Amino acid sequence: MSCKLPSHHPGPIRRPARSPLHFSLLASVTVALILGLFNAKFNWKSATTANLPINAVEILRKCNSLSAEPGPPVDFYSRIESDRFQSGTPPTLIRNATIWTGRVSGHEIIVGDLLLDKGIIKEVGDISQTIIDSYGEQLVVVDAARAWVSPGIVDMHSHLGVDSAPSLNGADDTNSFKGLVLPWLRSLDGLNTHDEAYLLSISGGVTTSVVLPGSADAIGGQAFVIKLRPTAERTSSSMLLEPPYSLNNSDVEHLSRPRWRQMKHACGENPSSVYSGTRMDTIWAFRQGYEKARKIKESQDQYCVKALSNQWNDLGEFPEDLQWEALVDVLRGRVKVHNHCYEATDLDGLVRLSNEFKFPIAAFHHAHEAYLVPDLVKKAYGLTPAVAMFATNARYKREAYRGSEFAPRILADNGIKVVMKSDHPVLNSRHLVYEAQQAHYYGLPDNLALASVTSTPATVMGLDHRIGFIKQGYDADVIIWDSHPLALGAAPKQVYIDGISQIAQPFAVNKPAAFQVKPNTPNFDKEAKLALEYDGLPPLKPVVDDSGVVLFTNISSIYLRKGSVIQESFAAADNTYGTVIIDNGNVVCAGDCSDVSVATNARHVNLEGGSISPSLVTFGSPLGLEEISGEPSTRDGIVFDPLGGKVPSIVGGDGSIIRAVDGLQFDGRDALLVKIV
Repeated sequence: MSCKLPSHHPGPIRRPARSPLHFSLLASVTVALILGLFNAKFNWKSATTANLPINAVEILRKCNSLSAEPGPPVDFYSRIESDRFQSGTPPTLIRNATIWTGRVSGHEIIVGDLLLDKGIIKEVGDISQTIIDSYGEQLVVVDAARAWVSPGIVDMHSHLGVDSAPSLNGADDTNSFKGLVLPWLRSLDGLNTHDEAYLLSISGGVTTSVVLPGSADAIGGQAFVIKLRPTAERTSSSMLLEPPYSLNNSDVEHLSRPRWRQMKHACGENPSSVYSGTRMDTIWAFRQGYEKARKIKESQDQYCVKALSNQWNDLGEFPEDLQWEALVDVLRGRVKVHNHCYEATDLDGLVRLSNEFKFPIAAFHHAHEAYLVPDLVKKAYGLTPAVAMFATNARYKREAYRGSEFAPRILADNGIKVVMKSDHPVLNSRHLVYEAQQAHYYGLPDNLALASVTSTPATVMGLDHRIGFIKQGYDADVIIWDSHPLALGAAPKQVYIDGISQIAQPFAVNKPAAFQVKPNTPNFDKEAKLALEYDGLPPLKPVVDDSGVVLFTNISSIYLRKGSVIQESFAAADNTYGTVIIDNGNVVCAGDCSDVSVATNARHVNLEGGSISPSLVTFGSPLGLEEISGEPSTRDGIVFDPLGGKVPSIVGGDGSIIRAVDGLQFDGRDALLVKIV
């Protein structure tokens, strides 16, 4: 049985014909190695064929490869077919599209056509009719009708396949609980091909995900990048995108640049709670693990110094350890480290660690306090880490309490790359674009908001040579949208992965012209400044108007409760906008209020074309009964179940009726935010 990864072509595996470049490269490497072995530096007086190891060429190849930087092969951009191309996929021409390419810092928009073939993007923009005609009748033509087209969404923090849907014990492979430092574990080994969430996520535009181990451990293991589409092989390995060459014992590693690897780290509350330890324990576990890897790396380097200078006497075997080889690669700068870390104290600990052992961190994930300490983030070893975050999901545990909806814009203002992620299934990755929409609403520029789920994560992962952009030669992963991707409610009309359409029976709603342009957003400069001024906890209590009168103007539509239904009572026409007057909590006028006098000290709110409706009602929410769900002391306590045991007399006994109203608190941050939004 072949030890190679499964092919993406159905049917028997055929070895591709070797190109002249391959043989030229192989010959060059062989000659160089022979010359390295038998050059003038070799001291024949002190060395004989008796002490020259039989695998000397292999040793020299391995030693030379240790300094190779990860990246695509030198001939990658000359490819005419993707390594993930599925035989039988027809070429597709998407005509008349508004294309956001991701290029020019996310500012480039091309109105034109897009040609997909052999799993890659062949042409973008104004495509020659001669090229189109060359495909004949096999070409599938899709009229986008000026719809927005973007690169496929890239989710840089997901547990798809290891925390599967439906949620069953037999398919829970997110975390190992066998120790704080486990760099030898691999999310691939638990990747469930039957996860129902793959297709749901695709329907939201997600084409690529980084499947991370969970955050129970300080080092949870190696992560893998997958494409979400079903494959003919139906295997976990066939879903992988550019796995390490070493995964299938391939010798290609020595003939080209290595591929980027991915690894999960975590600090803060999760490892502490799982292992009943403290942050001190977690950092010490990190240091122990990295010290072990450092010693192996140094012994390898010393070994190779001797081998490369022809000192073969008593050299022995190359020093390596399968358990620790991935962490050694981190120290060689060949692994993208994804670090779950929330608070400034934890960020500081990992920044110190990266400088102590001299390894780069690709991104801090969650990082709810990173916006408060951007200069600290920049002190990490090597390049500044990106920050992968939620848009508004915060306060669910103590270390997330100071999270701010203005964090993405503040970090971007400080020159730090911003990535929006799902942490699926914490947030359903089907709605990952909604995270970008919220970040944009609260101040992240539109080019960076779209990039935060496409080109930026692709770049941080080390895969921006093939995904995250619409560019000739890149993977054919694209989305046709029903509206501007940053418009609230935007949904894909069609999704292509490797040039294969993914939605079998697409359905789209024709949305008005207002949804086809970049949304206008409020100016939150003042609020963002307050978030920093108050260390993430700006005042939220509403201001009480002395007059008790509020005047809302420039309203486009008004909805009022009429009996048991809500009806539209006013709609703007001919640039005539409505007004609503509220006096001491009562609506006294709605619509045309020109004949109603208002107190001069009334509070005036300009809705700038917005709408007014009755307030929303939530059912089953713990709002007002808890402040931090992960902290029992901030909750109202448990409700005793009389069917499961005796109810204590102190709370009324078995006949008591527990009422939520008796435990409500109205000054919690979530309760106050509800009033604001």
